[in-house]
Amino acid sequence: MKRRPPYGPSADYGQDAHWRGLFGHRHAGPFARGRGPRMFDSGALRLLVLGLIAEAPRHGYDIIRDLQDRFQGAYRPSPGSIYPILQTLAEVGLVASEEHGRQRLFAVTDEGRAYLAEQRAELDAINEQLEEAARPIGASAIGEAIRDLRAALFERMRKGALSPEQAAQLRAALDRARREIEEI
Repeated sequence: MKRRPPYGPSADYGQDAHWRGLFGHRHAGPFARGRGPRMFDSGALRLLVLGLIAEAPRHGYDIIRDLQDRFQGAYRPSPGSIYPILQTLAEVGLVASEEHGRQRLFAVTDEGRAYLAEQRAELDAINEQLEEAARPIGASAIGEAIRDLRAALFERMRKGALSPEQAAQLRAALDRARREIEEI
């Protein structure tokens, strides 16, 4: 039995309430979680993902790479945030998917195109905010520096357990960097 999506078209809320509930950008909506600050409001990320798929059919990792590229590596959404969005978009009929080897290729449906046409102003505003946020990152190569720092941290952690002294040194270096960034 296929699971019915939350706030589906058959719900008592009507079609308009369905989309507001699913993509509500101005309120917490049914997808809100208390995990702290995020790069995107969940509704904005869903709309952005749908917009990317409308440009050209994509695999989930293509979407992740596209967003990472837009931020020159400073932001990379996790598969745990992208794949549930793709599943939801498919469940409500805005995208369709087909198997391509071991991956699924997602393409926008006619219903998805119609929804995007209704939300064009919102999507344009999100893309404008993305460009504005990414501009200083690209201009000063901050994204590259963030990527290098992350790579160095992960490489160090792969080498094995830290001694208590090494752990204290690493924590102190990260704390210094955080404080310096906050002072800028």
